Amino acid sequence: MILTKLLYQIPCHRRADRSLFFHGKQFPLCARCTAIYAAYLILPIFAFIPKTIYFLILGILFQVPMFIDGYTQLRQWRESNNYLRVITGFISGIGQCLFIWYWTDFLTTYLKW
Repeated sequence: MILTKLLYQIPCHRRADRSLFFHGKQFPLCARCTAIYAAYLILPIFAFIPKTIYFLILGILFQVPMFIDGYTQLRQWRESNNYLRVITGFISGIGQCLFIWYWTDFLTTYLKW
């Protein structure tokens, strides 16, 4: 299981109460990290979309739901659940893809290394 060993190198708390389970076995990452990395699979699709500054702004705005979920849980105003962690993590992952995609294109187009 080389993939499992690689996943254990990613910094994540891996708490059982905040992780997903499949057939009784815990995923090697928490629910939020699993959703973020799953969203990264969408990144190649962005290669076919014209790039605008709005995608950079959208990428930043997509971080807000996860921030609110994590912050309100940290302040102990409420307890989040794995369903909400997966949703906010996936949205954040898409936002990170938009951010990475925009800046990679910008750097390769305008800086001409």
